Amino acid sequence: MKILRSPLKTLRGKILISLFFLIIIPVVIILYRFYKSSENIVQIQLNQSNQAAVSQKATAMNDMAVRMITASSLIINDPETEKFLKEPADWSTNYTSFIKLTSLVKKLSNVKDLLLDSTTQIGIYDNRGYTQTTWSAVTPSSVQEFYKESWYKPTLERNGFPYWTVPYSLPSSINQDLIVMTRQINGEYTSNYGVFFISVPISLFFYPNAEIRNQQDSGIFSVLVDQNQKRLLGDHAAADLLTNGALQNVRTNANGIQEVKINDQVYFINDAYVPQLGWKLIQFMNQKDFVTQLSRAKDKSISWVIAWFLLFAIAFIVLMLRVTSPFKQLAKSMTKVGKGEFNTLVTVKGEDEIAMLGNNFNRMVMHLQDLISDLYDEQRRKQKAQFQALQAQINPHFLLNTLNSIKWMALLSGADHISEMITKLGKLLNFTMRNEQEFVTLQEELDYLQVYLSLQEIRYHDQILFTYRIPDALLDCEVLKFTLQPAVENSIIHGNRFPLLIDLQAEEVGGNLHIVMQDNGVGMSTALIEQVESSLNQPHAKFSGIGIRNVNERIKLHFGVQYGMQISSVEGEGVRLQLVLPLKRRNTDAENSDRR
Repeated sequence: MKILRSPLKTLRGKILISLFFLIIIPVVIILYRFYKSSENIVQIQLNQSNQAAVSQKATAMNDMAVRMITASSLIINDPETEKFLKEPADWSTNYTSFIKLTSLVKKLSNVKDLLLDSTTQIGIYDNRGYTQTTWSAVTPSSVQEFYKESWYKPTLERNGFPYWTVPYSLPSSINQDLIVMTRQINGEYTSNYGVFFISVPISLFFYPNAEIRNQQDSGIFSVLVDQNQKRLLGDHAAADLLTNGALQNVRTNANGIQEVKINDQVYFINDAYVPQLGWKLIQFMNQKDFVTQLSRAKDKSISWVIAWFLLFAIAFIVLMLRVTSPFKQLAKSMTKVGKGEFNTLVTVKGEDEIAMLGNNFNRMVMHLQDLISDLYDEQRRKQKAQFQALQAQINPHFLLNTLNSIKWMALLSGADHISEMITKLGKLLNFTMRNEQEFVTLQEELDYLQVYLSLQEIRYHDQILFTYRIPDALLDCEVLKFTLQPAVENSIIHGNRFPLLIDLQAEEVGGNLHIVMQDNGVGMSTALIEQVESSLNQPHAKFSGIGIRNVNERIKLHFGVQYGMQISSVEGEGVRLQLVLPLKRRNTDAENSDRR
């Protein structure tokens, strides 16, 4: 009897359920809410957006006013300013007065740069008939001309408190309206040393002309009014709307929006207070224009519907990709296994068909790993057998007896040097063939190396000098047989310099045995070092048949990849070869027998 599986455990069921819950149901809900949403909600949201913009602008205006007042206080409350204005205006002949004047002008400039915009202007009109400003430095002026300014008399009446004039035009600012703040400069005991003056461009304080035109195109009229609802800045059309006390008839409709009816036209109102000045920023929006904006908002809502639909569609695609990603992972793993990377496993989740494939693949890979491990062990055994077979190729007794006969023939013939070489060669072969184990002590390897070098010294007419410095405590450390001789022979063959000096040292470093061999040969170039590092010389030793590359491979095979051989050189200064081996000592005869 066939057992029915849950739809959640089949790939087809997952796809169908995802399509239903992530595409069909969300789209139906969004469309339903879209058609149920009323025009009032969009109207409220749009009004809130306009109110936030008006409040933000009023906050910026208030911040500018605070900075202007702060800048004025820094100047007029400075005792140095009072001292300067008290003294005669003799800076053209008095150096001390000139220094004070320079300090004041610099202070005006610093305050401007610190608190205000670069388009801001700061000045002092003193009662001695001079003006000190940031736009024209020091210029003579008539005190009588001050009285003609519209701001002068009200400023004196305020007796040190700020007086605001808007709009205003300086002679130096062509076709640029300004908002101006003036304050009377009073001393500790005397009043009216002059008037402090700060001007800011209207476009910086209020709205730039381009933004005002954009507002007009959208049916929005902005105006700045004082406490008496008198227009100070803004659209002239907005000023017409303020006539006849229009703001007294403002009411709040059912949606919480302020509106007023002017000349049979309904306008929505957004306003914000500027507390530092006591002024109010007001925006009027024609209801007809508001409806136009509302239509735009509806178009935006439709765009949102389409965007949400696309978003859910993308979510469905992403989910589909996640569902099918195990197939892709399985395919990648199969490719890696085909290239020989047998440590690759796939992550298995769930109980569906993909999980079944993943489990079967993992079992296959683990089975291959077991086969490779068995093959690796078999290969090691083969290498060991080949090594032993290499030692057993020549019968030791036959070879030594033959060499002994040759030795006596050489002695009888009077060839003592030949007899000496054959004697040393016999010792070398006797050491090689009488030991079947792969490990020997460092002392035994050193004895073997000295016999080998004695033969080479005869061959090269005593042009090879060998020295070693090895602590006695390390002489019983075990090393692989035939570890040092290939390295020394490599120096003799490739050193290309005689007399050749070879120095050997050994020490214990971090629980490991470090053996360092240094010669004085011609060394190697950078390119050759890179080649050696990648391949560690091909076998060059002719006597032992085991090159330094083979020595490095044997060390890594027996002890691990963290051990081995490192070669460095400076061209013209010889080659330095370092062997890193685990520190293992031979303490008992039982351990020796275990190695055999």
